[in-house]
Amino acid sequence: MIRILSAEQIREADRYSIEHIPIRSLDLMELAAMAFTQSFVQHYSADQPVVIFCGNGNNGGDGLAIARILLKKNYSVSVFILAGNKSYSEDFLANKAWLEKISTDIINTIDENVDFPAIPDHVVIVDAIFGSGLNRALSGIAEKLITYLNQQKAIRVSVDIPSGLFADRVREGVVFNADHTITFQQPKLAFFFPENNDAVGKWEVVPIGLDQQFIQSLPVSHFLLEKSDLQSILKPRRQFDHKGTFGHALIHAGSHGKMGAAILCATACIRCGAGLTTLHIPEAGIIAANTAIPEAMTIAYDKKGKSEFNQGEFSSIAFGPGIGTNESASLLLLRLLKKSMAPAVFDADALNIIAAEKKSWQLIPKDSIITPHLKEFERLAGTTNNWLERHRLQLTMSRTHGIYIVLKGAATCITTPDGLSFFNATGNPGMAKGGSGDVLTGIIAGLLAQHYPPLNACLLGVYLHGLAADIAVKKQSVYSLLASDIIATIGDAYRELNPV
Repeated sequence: MIRILSAEQIREADRYSIEHIPIRSLDLMELAAMAFTQSFVQHYSADQPVVIFCGNGNNGGDGLAIARILLKKNYSVSVFILAGNKSYSEDFLANKAWLEKISTDIINTIDENVDFPAIPDHVVIVDAIFGSGLNRALSGIAEKLITYLNQQKAIRVSVDIPSGLFADRVREGVVFNADHTITFQQPKLAFFFPENNDAVGKWEVVPIGLDQQFIQSLPVSHFLLEKSDLQSILKPRRQFDHKGTFGHALIHAGSHGKMGAAILCATACIRCGAGLTTLHIPEAGIIAANTAIPEAMTIAYDKKGKSEFNQGEFSSIAFGPGIGTNESASLLLLRLLKKSMAPAVFDADALNIIAAEKKSWQLIPKDSIITPHLKEFERLAGTTNNWLERHRLQLTMSRTHGIYIVLKGAATCITTPDGLSFFNATGNPGMAKGGSGDVLTGIIAGLLAQHYPPLNACLLGVYLHGLAADIAVKKQSVYSLLASDIIATIGDAYRELNPV
């Protein structure tokens, strides 16, 4: 897993690497500039002039080193240094001197008395003004410059982090809006919040040689999932395994007009590998379910939500997709919660019932999983002012109630009872359509049925869900993707994790 460091931990890793590798800070800056440039030249050709804006600290020093390396690669480069009240860092001055040996004509200074340069649309703007160490909102000439740069039609690329954006704090004021951010060594927490997407754009991580052993030793609570993590979680299937080995999932779902949610959920559960799947649905939905998914079994409940089944027969339970929030659904959920139960995942209407009946929070078994989207989460936890607050509230709720929360979104976040959070990088905008969440619930229920621990069921389920959608969108498009398309490519997603 990729560890997501705080701004202070990034500085610690820099200091430790300089002292213990050992490596001079100037040489580390050179490695960072080389890593940035190696990525940059893969995206932007030498036919595109490059205009680099530098602050007077080490991020500006990175920019000067990048300018020198690009010049040697025959790029047309101009540099504009933002005059400031602070003195220039030593590494900045060293890189400025090296650049001046190649050319003094390309170096310009910007202050209150100079007009900002005209920037043609075909150039690439490189933002090397402020880095992850910034601890205040932009003001003065810096604020004016970045406001001006954001108005340009040229491509905008940030070095490490967009200027004005804090690595792990709520954004304040003006922030450079990058189309592309090339960040050093580890991703920043701010990259995973939707409100920062216009600032960060597409981002990638490039290694710069910081001491990995030290980074691994840091106490970290935020992680980004990688393919190898899920490959290590995935259980092998043995020659003499049978359907009993892979468990029996019980899915409480569906209501008048919403049987599709139940069918999607159950189909995903079966497709992801549950040995047996039973749908607990209204009597009126039996024919539809048996016709749509002959692999599933069904149990009908009457208008009062009553039915007969032995809950002890099941190895996982899912509750919520399309079940409604009427009295019979509420009573069914409360009866379920009052019994001892298998590992469970709650979604959709289950969460709306819980939000309306706050006392039911106390009945949710420890280590259960809930999978809200943004609005469902707000009904449960209340509104917040920004995504960082929401993330902290999600962590608090997981710890307080002893549950796993899968907050669905562009970078779905899983929080755990012990205060960890995991961000997912698979998935695409085509998933923003009704039914996608029902598919995720079915996948997680199927993994729980196969006796995956709750955390592993969340991690593997979320990753598989997004990966299947990424495969499906290549056959469809972000406009036409359906939830059923995601189900159809779950097998392809498994093959990508385990080609055998």
